Amino acid sequence: MSRVFAWALYDLANTFFAVAMISFYFPLWLVEDRGAKELWFSVALGVSMAAVALIMPLCGALSDLAGRRMPYLRWTTYGCAIATLLIGMTSHVPLALGLFAFANMCYQLGTVFYDALLWSVAPKDRLGQASGIGAAFGYLGAMMGLLLLWPFVKAGGYHAAFAPSAAFFLLFALPSFLLIREQGGTPSRVSWSALLRAAALRLAISLRSARTIPGLWRYCWAVFFSLSAINTVLVFMGVYATKVMGLTAQRLIQFFVVTQACSIVGSLVFAWVIGRWGAKRTLIAVWLGWLGALAAAATVSSMSWLWIAGPVMGLCLGATWSTSRVMLLQLAPKDQLAEMFGLVGLFNRASTIVGPLLWGLIVWDPARYRHAVWMLVGFLAIGIWLLRRVPQPATVSS
Repeated sequence: MSRVFAWALYDLANTFFAVAMISFYFPLWLVEDRGAKELWFSVALGVSMAAVALIMPLCGALSDLAGRRMPYLRWTTYGCAIATLLIGMTSHVPLALGLFAFANMCYQLGTVFYDALLWSVAPKDRLGQASGIGAAFGYLGAMMGLLLLWPFVKAGGYHAAFAPSAAFFLLFALPSFLLIREQGGTPSRVSWSALLRAAALRLAISLRSARTIPGLWRYCWAVFFSLSAINTVLVFMGVYATKVMGLTAQRLIQFFVVTQACSIVGSLVFAWVIGRWGAKRTLIAVWLGWLGALAAAATVSSMSWLWIAGPVMGLCLGATWSTSRVMLLQLAPKDQLAEMFGLVGLFNRASTIVGPLLWGLIVWDPARYRHAVWMLVGFLAIGIWLLRRVPQPATVSS
């Protein structure tokens, strides 16, 4: 069990980067302190995510060939932490954006190796339990990131959070590096051309397979549209709450701590609801909750409404990942689960490129923030419409 907790601590650790550099302090530093446009951040994020989408199959093939994950997880962690530390040492916006793109690429690739480690740390009959512990540690890490980095922000501004976030990332990742041991060795020779061919073939097979599984291809597109909205919220809601709703930095921290606490509640409550309603009905309800909360944020300018919409988003955020995972488990044939998880992950990463880029283009004119939120509502409406047309998982043969 100590290995499971060591593994879960990494989920807590990397959340310090997500909080400081993706969702809160780095975008706020760019927009509020340096006067940059959100589009600049969206481009840096999009470039890094596109690079991850291209490199991820190759990294997966290399890791599978070696039979090991930890060496690659260590190096991606070191790369992310060092780049984040360097961002904390510069005020040059283009350089900071370039370093961020590299740091995010390392962060995203690290999650690939981290997820694959689950098979090494937990017995097969406890994979779900271990995964749930990791998810809970991730939400706990988000709350800790907000609270532990706040004194640095209060003393030195948004920029002061970057170096400490790198240090906390490394500190909480150490138990994973020290306690998790793997069997297997590094292959003596690696044919990069063979790895590239294997990665391309794997992706092509996944795409063809998804089209033959009832409902799965439509589900992939439902995930793309809905997560285009949800991922954009995770990236820019801090900027929106500050610039449009007028939250101070301290109130912003309080707002997101409450939201993250609701995420924990949502993940637990909807885990029970799935057993009563089924994954499809639950996921539709969750995405409808997102749609309603965003429509309220776009329509109402009252601060009190934001404190209602935020917790609703938190509840839905916690439920989104757990419910969508169960939905895919029920749709995909059991002998193709890893393959289909990788394919849906590709659609997820594509949504992280498209949503923030469109947001950045729309809010180039600051008077159009609410138009951008309505765009997210439209994405969710499309995602819900597509999900409704997916066959009930119970009727899908595996």
